[in-house]
Amino acid sequence: MKFGTTAILMLAVYGGSPLAAQDSLSVWKKTGSAGLNFSQVQLSDWAAGGDNAVALSSLFALSANYKADPIAWDNTLELGYGLTRLGGNPIRKSDDKIVLTSKFARAAVGKWNYSGLVDFRTQFADGYGYGADPKKRISGFMAPGYAVLALGGEYKPNDHFSTLLSPVTGKMTFVLDDSLSDAGAFVGTPGKRTKNELGWFVTTLLKIKPMENVDLSTKLNLFSNYEKLSNVDVIWEGLALMKVNKWISASLTAQFIEDDNVRDEKGKIRRQFKELFAMGLLYQF
Repeated sequence: MKFGTTAILMLAVYGGSPLAAQDSLSVWKKTGSAGLNFSQVQLSDWAAGGDNAVALSSLFALSANYKADPIAWDNTLELGYGLTRLGGNPIRKSDDKIVLTSKFARAAVGKWNYSGLVDFRTQFADGYGYGADPKKRISGFMAPGYAVLALGGEYKPNDHFSTLLSPVTGKMTFVLDDSLSDAGAFVGTPGKRTKNELGWFVTTLLKIKPMENVDLSTKLNLFSNYEKLSNVDVIWEGLALMKVNKWISASLTAQFIEDDNVRDEKGKIRRQFKELFAMGLLYQF
């Protein structure tokens, strides 16, 4: 079942139910944030040494959540892009992401819901490996792109914690770039532009507010193909947001990825880790 078909089915369920007649203002909660961070280091005849550096990063997030018993529908869009320049080196990417998530749930028993989830991920611009000269293009928009469609049960005791367990999950990997697909990037087979996998999926989300103006969240996604149950794909994300005032904030983000389809030149799975600390402008609406 493709992404578009799933979205149409969800809309049909919502639109055809008595809930559609309710006051939309009472059942929808919409939030958003936009941020811009900048840092710069300028050295001149500095005895201790070092390089000049400039970094710029941006983020944009939207959420639209529907809640009217027994239905809940959560939608989020996360966009991020960053650039950095160190010394006389060319400008390089430091962040690049597009993440769209939609989760539809209907109350079942107690704290459990019947649930379906769509998770889509890709990036805006080309990415390069700088280990060789000249640099080598290793990724691009929809190369890779990932889509996960999961159906199962969700345990959600409160608004801060949820876990979705899906025994029936489809994962699609896209490499919609001729040069990268010819090299077999991300799908393992030269010339192949897509890879479809069927397996199990677990996603867990935790959000807490340990103190005023500090928000912490962590999310863990696990997927395993039924043909290779010994391999588990992992995506872990953590965010700490510290708000100084209405406009100024600091954030610390971390991400770990281990994907059976992404391997180094020796064939070993690449364990990817990214950490980003930023301070700058943040507007929430």
